[in-house]
Amino acid sequence: MLTASVSVIVPHAEAATRPGPVTALKQQLNGHGGVRQSSVYRAVWGPKKDHTTSRSRTVYKFGGGKVVALDFRSPTSPTGSGASRAIAFPHRTYGWAHDPLDELPAGKSWLLDTKKNDLYLDCGKIRLSNPATLRHVLATTAVKRPAGVYDGTRTTLYEGSTTIGELYKLDPSLLVSFFEKPTGKYASYRKLPVKWRLWLGSDQLVRRCQTRYDEPDHLGKGKDRTLWTADVRFSGWGDAVDIKPPPAEKVATRDELVSDDD
Repeated sequence: MLTASVSVIVPHAEAATRPGPVTALKQQLNGHGGVRQSSVYRAVWGPKKDHTTSRSRTVYKFGGGKVVALDFRSPTSPTGSGASRAIAFPHRTYGWAHDPLDELPAGKSWLLDTKKNDLYLDCGKIRLSNPATLRHVLATTAVKRPAGVYDGTRTTLYEGSTTIGELYKLDPSLLVSFFEKPTGKYASYRKLPVKWRLWLGSDQLVRRCQTRYDEPDHLGKGKDRTLWTADVRFSGWGDAVDIKPPPAEKVATRDELVSDDD
């Protein structure tokens, strides 16, 4: 008597065991790798549609459930005349600029600030390295559909809308107009919508994020508004990342800055 062996294939069995987006993010933050980010931020305001655009590239390193270091680079400096760079850790930041605001001592090219830093992945007003924020944003999904390939992986596009108030509950460091929190005289900003789009890869990690946030002028006392948009792409999730401080001999402290009287 022959016994036949039958294999039953359950469709999408792999997908059923795959971690969701929040779990996938936590796994990355608790690992020893990092991610690369390419960002384009744009502000448009006024009847003539005046605008400004900023671009940057950042490498992040993870550990212990959070971002532990980053290396930020922009083609423009604080003075707008050249490139700038910042290497940041939880309690210190090294800043470099092609045309620095402060006059550094001879032979020094970096300025050290020893202040506490809150390091995170962001996309406009959305803090993507906060698992609770990511969970909330995805819970407001209104549209979900197959999308293109980013960072070598086929993605699914999620779209929805939340508010400044809901994001502020999850991220008390969130700032609005004039670098203020949405409290007190700015409490009305909590009602403002934040439209978002997330592209998640087959591993459930964010590969692209877009946000759109329309903000009134100061305290809403006029008709002018500013439209803030962000387009952020992520690549190389989990790749080995090595972020080190610049050479000590190239670093100046605040008390070493050259004054006009020197």
